[in-house]
Amino acid sequence: SMVKLMIGRMLKEREKAAESARPPGAVALSAKAVRTSAYPDRPVDLGVRRGEILGLAGLVGSGRTELARVLFGIETSLGGALQLDGKDLVLGSAADAVANGIFLVPEDRKLTGILLDLSIAQNISLPNLPAHARRSLVSARAEAVTAETQKRNLGIKAPSVTTRTGTLSGGNQQKVVLAKWLAMSPKVMILDEPTRGIDIGAKAEIYGLMRALADAGVAVLMISSDMEEVIGVSDRIAVMHEGQISGILDKEQFSQENVLLLAVGKQPK
Repeated sequence: SMVKLMIGRMLKEREKAAESARPPGAVALSAKAVRTSAYPDRPVDLGVRRGEILGLAGLVGSGRTELARVLFGIETSLGGALQLDGKDLVLGSAADAVANGIFLVPEDRKLTGILLDLSIAQNISLPNLPAHARRSLVSARAEAVTAETQKRNLGIKAPSVTTRTGTLSGGNQQKVVLAKWLAMSPKVMILDEPTRGIDIGAKAEIYGLMRALADAGVAVLMISSDMEEVIGVSDRIAVMHEGQISGILDKEQFSQENVLLLAVGKQPK
C-alpha cells in the first residue's frame, strides 16, 4: 500500500538520521502508579524521555486515551504521582499542564482541538492570549504575525491566516492544532491518533514535525492504533493492556507480532 511505501521510505531516512542522532535525554514526564478512571485498580508507570518519540500502542479500550487525559490534567489521577524533569507535578486542570509546557493534540480535533468557526490566527493564539494582547485587548496584528510564522513553518495550506479553520482539509486542521502549541515552546507533546482521517501527504508532514520536535529535545508521546505508524515512527513502543503497561519494546524488538502479544497481555518470545 501507499502508506507502507511511505513508511518504508521514512524508515530508510530514519536509519540514516539515527546514525547521526543524539541519544534521548533524561526522562521529561513520568507517571508513577497513576490510576485512571478506566482502570482505577490498575496503576500505570510510564516515562517519556526528552528527544524521543515514545509510541503508545494497545487495543481500543486499553486505557491509553484516559492516561493521556491524566497527563494533560483533564482527568484527575486516582492515585500515584506525576513528575516533570524530576520534580513533583500536580495537575488540577489542562491550564496547569499548559503552564508547565505539556500539550495535547486530542483524538477528535474537531470537537476538542480547534474551534471551526474561528480563523487560523484566532485558533493559534487562543491558548496564549496574553502574548497577543495590547493593553488587555487582543491585537489582531500580533495574532497574525504569530500565525503567519506557524503557517509558513508547518506548511498550512490556506488562502490566509484569516481563513475560517472549518474550511480547511483534515490535514491542515491538524496542523493548526499543532501550531497553537508549537507557538508556546513545548516540553512534552502528547498526540492522540495524530494522523487519523488525514491524507497521505499530510501524514508524512505530521511525522516530519514529530521528528523535528524530538530532535529539538521535546518529549513526544504518540498514541496510535495504526500498527505500521507505531513501528515506523517510534523510537520505543510502550504497549497497554487493560490499563497497565504490559511491556516496552526497544527498536531491535519492533515487530507487529511483539506489539500484538503485549496488547493481549502476553510476553514476546
